[in-house]
Amino acid sequence: MSSPRLRIGLYASLVMAIFVLASYKLYRRTDARAPQKDEVLIKAMLQGLTVAHYQPEKVDDAFSKRVFDLYLKRIDYNKKFLLQSDVAQLRKYQTSIDDQVKAGTHEFLDMSTQLMNQRMKDVQVMYREILTQPFEFSKEESFETEPEKMTYAADKAAQREEWRKYLKYQTMSRVSEMMDEQAKRKEKASAPTASISKTAVVAPSEPNRTPAEMEIEARKRVLKYFDSQFQDMMQTDDSERLALYANVIANTYDPHTEYFAPGTKTSSTSR
Repeated sequence: MSSPRLRIGLYASLVMAIFVLASYKLYRRTDARAPQKDEVLIKAMLQGLTVAHYQPEKVDDAFSKRVFDLYLKRIDYNKKFLLQSDVAQLRKYQTSIDDQVKAGTHEFLDMSTQLMNQRMKDVQVMYREILTQPFEFSKEESFETEPEKMTYAADKAAQREEWRKYLKYQTMSRVSEMMDEQAKRKEKASAPTASISKTAVVAPSEPNRTPAEMEIEARKRVLKYFDSQFQDMMQTDDSERLALYANVIANTYDPHTEYFAPGTKTSSTSR
């Protein structure tokens, strides 16, 4: 027997689907300027959520601020991309997102997407440049690892310094892993050997490296890792960004409600 929560969730999904299809066809017939599909989606989703809840959320400036805060967390959780000036630019939409949602528009989404796309390009150039130079591990440094305590960089110079420390930490972690693996190989090599079957498959062993060689290899691995992550992030298309934005609105309205666009995919950008 299904739970009330499940029944409400299924009802909400059905209502939203009906509103999206019906509203889009209706607008196509009656409006000289047929709205874009995303305009209909945002309005229809909000209407569906309102109908499905017995105590509808008040969509006002307070709701708008919560959407603003949650969306920034979703697109830049570790505050590694946006600058303080970017956030200030976006903050002008902080209390108008509710009006945009009701109107089926998304100026905040468009501006944040434009800024994030540019910052990702900037950061990619930045981390590639930083990783061409060896790190000095004898110098003790620190950086904040708790997202709630992190702050947006004041400018590009401050952002570069934060990324330098972050990449140094990533490189140092990989050096530490290589040192541990090498120590285990040496310990295993010095242990009494057992007979190995001629048909046994022996995995290729990593070469023994000096600390300097490990540092070089670690930077190569960090570069490969971030190149892969950035390739995935830069392939995010408009429909995926709209799905993320719609999900934030749905989660703000009701934390138990999710919007899944057809073919939605997820990825992790943290190691």
